[in-house]
Amino acid sequence: MAKIDFWRFLEPLLLGCIANILINFIFKPNNPDFILQEFVTAIAFSILVTEINRFIDGKLENRIPWTRQLGKRFVYQLSFLTLTLLVILNGVGNLYIWLIGDDFYTAKELVIINLSVFLVALLLTLIKWAVHFYRNWRHAEHELDDSKETLNKIKVELDKSDAYVELQRRNENLRIPIADVIHAETQHGVVWVYYQAARAVYPGTLDSLTSHLPKHQFFLASRNAIVKKDRIASISPSTYGKIDIGLMSPLEEHQITVSRLKAAQFRKWYHSSSDLI
Repeated sequence: MAKIDFWRFLEPLLLGCIANILINFIFKPNNPDFILQEFVTAIAFSILVTEINRFIDGKLENRIPWTRQLGKRFVYQLSFLTLTLLVILNGVGNLYIWLIGDDFYTAKELVIINLSVFLVALLLTLIKWAVHFYRNWRHAEHELDDSKETLNKIKVELDKSDAYVELQRRNENLRIPIADVIHAETQHGVVWVYYQAARAVYPGTLDSLTSHLPKHQFFLASRNAIVKKDRIASISPSTYGKIDIGLMSPLEEHQITVSRLKAAQFRKWYHSSSDLI
């Protein structure tokens, strides 16, 4: 569902009402007239002004965005706003007066009307710009926070590549660099980690081991096996949407089957060069 732009409806109402009240107080400070027809006419002209200004704003945003040429954009926006007001107030406004048969304004009255409407329109435009800049600033701040969080996750994953994994072989405790790990699998409830030309027991679960390994290098292919990307020798389709993986191992040939539920996730991981988070 499209978000409703309340300011689009509120701006012409404020411009028409405030400008009409201000002009009435200037012309008759002791006894201003507040006639409904004048408010309706002022709001109608304000809709024309704000819609043209919105159209110009969209065109300028494509050619002279605020983020690149702030000063130039401000001058152009102000110039077009002034030109729009001059054409509508003095051209369309006088045409409307001629059609309804009223007397034309004097030059002094036209100057007062133009300046009053311009000041009110400028004030509302500045408020709109301030809200626009604030929203962009908040959006940029959120994006910066998200980027920091992403970078922290990437740093954690990269740090894992330089870390060690604690293993056991017979009565000996080993600290094997994660870079040397080839793959891991569960056999009869025991998690075996293969590295170089040997293997040792990991004193924990396969899920626990997975949490210590960098995601961009290792993938939990099934409930019983973890594979390393640069140790995959072959990939071939299997039955029922499964995938058979052939692994390069100095000990013995290994083949691991990726389940149908993880097949799509595996392909995405394998073909990705930046899956760090």
